[in-house]
Amino acid sequence: MLSIPAAAGAQSLSGAREWLPPGSLSLDALSLHPEEMQGGGVQQSFYAEYGRLAFRSPMVLGGTASKAGLSCQACHPNGFANEDFFIPGLSDAHGRIDVTQAFWNNRGENHRNDPLTIPSLRGVKSKDRLGHDRRSASLREFTRRVIVTEFGGNEPNPTLLDALVAYQETLQPATVVDRPVTMAGDLADIGRHLNTLAVPLAEENAALSGTIATMVRGQLGFIHERLDGDDLAAARDIVEGWSRGLEEIAGLAVEGKWRPARDRLAALHEAVAAPPAALANAGPRSLYNPVRLKAWLARSPAATQ
Repeated sequence: MLSIPAAAGAQSLSGAREWLPPGSLSLDALSLHPEEMQGGGVQQSFYAEYGRLAFRSPMVLGGTASKAGLSCQACHPNGFANEDFFIPGLSDAHGRIDVTQAFWNNRGENHRNDPLTIPSLRGVKSKDRLGHDRRSASLREFTRRVIVTEFGGNEPNPTLLDALVAYQETLQPATVVDRPVTMAGDLADIGRHLNTLAVPLAEENAALSGTIATMVRGQLGFIHERLDGDDLAAARDIVEGWSRGLEEIAGLAVEGKWRPARDRLAALHEAVAAPPAALANAGPRSLYNPVRLKAWLARSPAATQ
């Protein structure tokens, strides 16, 4: 069976079950997301789109956060504050978390129990000082500090940092409007991410093509783990096939076979835009269905007690 990278949704189900303490998964956080409402709509620059993908990828963070399938999106869903986020031992209330703990980064341990309220990133572009201590003078500095200092991630390269900043700058102040997390919505996002991958393939940039392809495979992993149950094997096979396709595209890029890579991407984009019925109709029988998700959480030690 194909190994799909860790899920990159709000929280990975399998990652949280393995790496987070019992009580860390919330039905509301996994079944509802605030509407994104980006300034400029869905037509964004490559940098904003790459940043949007990276914001959802646990590849950006390090240590336990990455292993648990957590991304920036977990604490800041679509740029809003996650008021349901809770990790026993690190939170004193929902929507609060201590990020100065060795659990996240040994170097960041301050030997104090000091959870802080997760902030919204809406309108962050207009703020002159950032962070609870207001130490960061720029959004770029703040973003790097969160990745490296708080969560122990690798030093982000300039393109990735530019992209994360560009995405956050699209997050205008807005009122929270909750929407259900759906397979259709996640598949639409995959389509957007494939458009992002088209740019480095057109530029014939193998390294960036590989990074983006791996991040998109992580998004497919989020869909894959929701397809829980023997009756959804065919749907899982489809997602695994798409993931193999992305792996092949990255391999073709490394080999400098740019035309086949771009052709393979175009075919994959068509498949995602019109998925087979076995996948398109799987939502009600999957963990996208809040009733089924609630039953799954009741059996999971990582679920909120």
